[in-house]
Amino acid sequence: MAYKFKSAFSLKKCYALSWKSFSKWWIPLCLISAFILLFEVAPRIMLRPETAALKQTFSEVVSVAQTGTLEEIETMLLDAQAVSRAYTVKLAKLLLAALPFIALLSIILLTWANAAVKDRHNKNSTGRMLSITGIHLLLTFVKGVAFAFFILPGFYLYVRLLFVTLILLEEKEIGMMDAVRKSWTITRGDFWGLLALICLNGTLQLVVAPTLIGLIPATGFANTARAAAYQMLKISEPDGRFASG
Repeated sequence: MAYKFKSAFSLKKCYALSWKSFSKWWIPLCLISAFILLFEVAPRIMLRPETAALKQTFSEVVSVAQTGTLEEIETMLLDAQAVSRAYTVKLAKLLLAALPFIALLSIILLTWANAAVKDRHNKNSTGRMLSITGIHLLLTFVKGVAFAFFILPGFYLYVRLLFVTLILLEEKEIGMMDAVRKSWTITRGDFWGLLALICLNGTLQLVVAPTLIGLIPATGFANTARAAAYQMLKISEPDGRFASG
């Protein structure tokens, strides 16, 4: 008997389900994001001596540009470039230091997203949540290395490992390697649809990132879309993904 592949994934249905599950959360998340930006992130950045030095340097650049000679302007621009480079490096170091907290926030948002899609919550202990956060960081590093050296294999690896964290959050007895194998199995045959999902989610986050206030809600929606895709695909694992024809 001939068999043909029948995909369970639909990008349109995925986003419809994710918006239905997420719509009640976006306003509270916007408020949380705005509070963090206005009262935590912005004051810490603005009060740093590096920020004051950067502002002073650019004020001097404007002043010299108005009244200085070409040599003075060139010298000032080189100084400003050096200060900007040092500031960027400092911010990058702060971001790396904050990466574990960002990963934990991502896991929390993903947990909420998956619970919203399923309309029920799977509780995980604090220890397991921290363990999953560590695995999430490890996978982020592996994907980052793949993207840095091999762009196309990086995309392939990203798609095939898309559901590892969700599997670990849902199935308390499963280990990392089993979660990797299961994600690899679930994503088989739906690569292009899942890649489109990843690209659309990434574009959404990049568009709202400059506003900062919308970054947490956009990340929450992207996680909800990922959870919706997982719920659509997990119920039709290999035994149920082939229809006779």
